[in-house]
Formats: sequence, C-alpha cells, structure tokens
Amino acid sequence: MKLPKAFRKLIEAFDSLPEIGPLTAKRISERLLFDEEKRKNLKRALEALDEVKLCRRCRVISDEEICEICRDPTRERKLMVVLSPFDVFKIEESGRYKGKYFVLYNLVSITEGIMPQDLPIEEFKRLVEEEKVEEIIFALPNDVKAQVTARYMIEGISGPRVTKLPSGVPRGAEISSLDPYTLVEALEHRIPIDVD
Repeated sequence: MKLPKAFRKLIEAFDSLPEIGPLTAKRISERLLFDEEKRKNLKRALEALDEVKLCRRCRVISDEEICEICRDPTRERKLMVVLSPFDVFKIEESGRYKGKYFVLYNLVSITEGIMPQDLPIEEFKRLVEEEKVEEIIFALPNDVKAQVTARYMIEGISGPRVTKLPSGVPRGAEISSLDPYTLVEALEHRIPIDVD
C-alpha cells in the first residue's frame, strides 16, 4: 500500500531542500499531517515570503524598497561586495563593519551558464558613483570564480581603493559560514587588489 499522494509530495518537497534528507523530510511531514495549527503557521510563513523585496540599491533582502543600511547617512563610504544577502546579516552581527553593501547572488561560471553580462555591473558602478565610495571590499568565496567576477565588476572603475578578504579565509568558504573570530580577522586584515 502506498502513502497518500499529497503526503508523498510533501516529503519530496522537504527532501528537495538542502541539508534535509529523506528521513528528516518524512518526520517533518508526519508532524505536519497531524498538526493543523503547525500547517497553518507554515502556510502563512511561506505566503509571507512573497512580501520580501530586494533593496533597489544594494540588492539585499528587505521589507522595504530601500533597506535600512542604504538609508543610513552615517555609514562609511565603503562598499562591500558579497555573494549572498545572508553574508550581509552575518557581517552586521560582527559589529565591525560600518559601510554599505552590494549583493551579487551569482559569480561568473561558464559551466553554469553565468556569463559576465549576467552580472549587475551597471547597477554596481552607479552605486559606487552615487555613494562616492572610497573603498570597495570584495568579501566573496576564496576561489577562481570570485576572482574572475571581481575583475569584471571593477573594470573601468578608478578612484576607490579595492581590497579583498585575506587568503586565510578557507578556500571556497561562504562568508555566512565563517565563525565570528575568523570574520572579524578577515575584515581587519583585508588586502589590496591590483586594479591595473
């Protein structure tokens, strides 16, 4: 005898999420099957995700069209380029960075079909100019795709100092996965990128 189709689809949906295997997916589905209140809460939370916006300036996830960081006139004239909006929240938790951000979401990857023209280069350059940025900091994974992406992003930009996090950041590591000590050390010991 097979499990009901709707129940199987729910298990498949949870199993498709990263870090949730089939056993955990089945347990979550079983809990939801017999708890109507939890199902309603989950449904409301999922529907509310449609209200999340991307900041029109820095592209971080926000409740507003322009996020609170971009609206803050006291932030330093530094612009940190990150891969994920969750990198922004992690860096903000450290309390050691007082500049603004720009979220890429993708790195150049020919094998994945992400070409340089798919990058938000024009938005980035406009923000650098409008904010009169004094330093651009690349806080991207320590790998070749990030290096290539950074080169495309800064091509034709002159004026701001351009730096990146030091090589002590584990190769390929995402910023949001760093422990607070490593993150603070990386922010304080960033190194210049040769823009020539």
